[in-house]
Amino acid sequence: MREIVFGASFSLFVALSAFLIAAWPIPGRPVASYFPPGLSASQVAMAVGQAGGRLLEIGGNPSLVISLGSSAGYAAELYRSGAWFVVDASFARLCITGSWRASS
Repeated sequence: MREIVFGASFSLFVALSAFLIAAWPIPGRPVASYFPPGLSASQVAMAVGQAGGRLLEIGGNPSLVISLGSSAGYAAELYRSGAWFVVDASFARLCITGSWRASS
C-alpha cells in the first residue's frame, strides 16, 4: 500500500513540475494572466499598465488577458498588481478554446 501512495504522490509531483516548467513565463514574450473574477476590463487594463505591460488581447472573460512586458520581472509585477495566475501565452493558447479579440 505504501508503494502505491508513494508512486501516486511522485507521479503527481512530476506532472506538476512538468506543467510549471512548460508554463513558466519567458521574459520578453507575451504572457497570459488570470485576474480575479468580477474585475472590469478597464480595471484589468489598469493592473497590466501598473505592472509595466501592454495589453495585447482580452478573452471572452475580461479576467483573462494576454499582455507583453519589457522587464525581466514582469510576471512578478503582474502578481503584485493582482493577477492570480501568470503563464507563457504560447502555452496558454494550447489550453484555451473560444474566440479572442485584439484590443487597441
